[in-house]
Amino acid sequence: MNSLETVVAKLKKLAPLHLAGSWDNVGLLVEPSAPKYVSKVMLTIDLTTQVMEEAKDRTVDLIISYHPPIFVPLKRLTQRSWKERIVVDCMENRIAVFSPHTSYDALEGGVNDWLLSAFDVNKNSVKPIEPSGEFPGGQSHLLEVNIVDAARIKEVRDQCLVSQLHPDSRLRRNKEAFTIHAVKSNVTTGGEEWRLQVPCDQEELTCMLKGLGMSGSPEKYHVSQLAQVPQLSTGMGRYAELKSPISVQQAVTRVKTHLGLEHVMLAQRQDQESKESEDEANITSVAVGAGSGGSILKAQAGKADLLLTGEMSHHEVLDAVHQGSHVILARHSNSERGYLKSLQSKLVTALGASVEVFISDADQDPLKVV
Repeated sequence: MNSLETVVAKLKKLAPLHLAGSWDNVGLLVEPSAPKYVSKVMLTIDLTTQVMEEAKDRTVDLIISYHPPIFVPLKRLTQRSWKERIVVDCMENRIAVFSPHTSYDALEGGVNDWLLSAFDVNKNSVKPIEPSGEFPGGQSHLLEVNIVDAARIKEVRDQCLVSQLHPDSRLRRNKEAFTIHAVKSNVTTGGEEWRLQVPCDQEELTCMLKGLGMSGSPEKYHVSQLAQVPQLSTGMGRYAELKSPISVQQAVTRVKTHLGLEHVMLAQRQDQESKESEDEANITSVAVGAGSGGSILKAQAGKADLLLTGEMSHHEVLDAVHQGSHVILARHSNSERGYLKSLQSKLVTALGASVEVFISDADQDPLKVV
C-alpha cells in the first residue's frame, strides 16, 4: 500500500516545488489524518463543485488539482463559500489535495513544453522566457565562523554538527564540506586567525547555528545568502524557432488540433507597410505561456512572430500586435488541460501499478462560445 507521504514525496521528486513562483501556493494543501493510503488519484485543472462530486463518487484518495483550490488564506471553514465547502468536503471524505501549478509550468517537459509541442520547433532553440534560478547543490547559504585559536578548529566543526543533523546527513558524511582558510587577524595582537566556511541549505544552517549556540561557542560567525544560478531548461514560458516558416492559418490549425478546440481567438500583427495574408508563411518563431501569459509574454512582443497563451488583457493584445506579433488566445484552462494526459502517463510510471491515475470527466473550462 502507498502512504500519502510516499506518494507526495514522489510528486515532489517529479516536479520540485522550488520551481514554482514565489507567490504561488503549491504542494499538499489538504492532508487527512494518518494513516492515509492512496490507491486512486484523480487529475483536474480546477477543483470545482462538480469535480468534487465526481471525486466522491469514484472514491478518490488524492486529487491533484493543477490550480490550487486554496490560494487566498482561509480565515474559517464554513459553508459560506464554495471553496470553503470543497475543503470541508475533502476533510469529511478523507480526500487529500495536492497542487503543483507553476512548478509544472517551469518544469522541463511540463505544461509550457507541452503547449509548445503544437509546433515543429528547432529543439536547440527552445529556452525558458523567465529561467528558474537554483542554488548549486541546493545550498542557499554560506556560514563563516572566525576562529582565533587553531586548537579549536575541530571543536567548532563538531559543534556545528552536534544539533539535530540527521546521522546520515550530507555534512556528517562529507567533512570536506567544511573548508578552513587562514586569514589576517583583525585583533590588535596581530598574527593569524582561521575562517571555517560551509555552504549549506536552510535546514543545515538552522541546525549548525543551534549547535554553536548550545555549546556557548565564543566565536563570531557570519551568514551570507548565496546567489541562484539561472537554469537553461526550466522556467516560466518558452521561446523557440520553427524548423520551417508557417502561415497564420497553419498556426491556428495546429493550435486547435493540439488543444482539441473548435475555436480560438486570433489577433494579427499590425504591419503598416504591407497587408499580410493568413496564408503567407511568415511565422518563424513562437513564444508560449500557458494560462494567463500576458505578463510573461510581454517582453516577447515584437521578438517572437507568434504569441500563444490562454488569456491576455485587451491592452496587452493591442500592445503585442502593434509591436509586430500575432496573438492566439485559447482561454485560460484550455491552454493547460491537454497536458493532463501527458501527466497521467508520467504518474502511472512514477507511482506504479498499485495506484490508479485518471483524469476528471467533470473538469472543463467555465467559458463556452455560444
